[in-house]
Amino acid sequence: MAGSPAASLVTAGKPDQNGFMENESTLEHETTLEHALDVAKANHKQAQKLLDQAIAANAAGDVTDQRVEQLRSLLAVATEDLQRVTREQ
Repeated sequence: MAGSPAASLVTAGKPDQNGFMENESTLEHETTLEHALDVAKANHKQAQKLLDQAIAANAAGDVTDQRVEQLRSLLAVATEDLQRVTREQ
């Protein structure tokens, strides 16, 4: 059977190409998703920190209401991004 087409199908292609690229792509994709989640978490944490600081500074009269609202919007975007990335995991 060594000369039959069926026998040659088993060894078709180079061993390092049989599914290797697919596995590498999957690993890279998982790594990318993990990185995206880490970035989204850090962005959310920073947005919350900035808003908290702005609220305190606003109470002291050092930051405008407009700036607090900008930071609320930033936190909302960061929250949406974190939720989106979490769903994609």
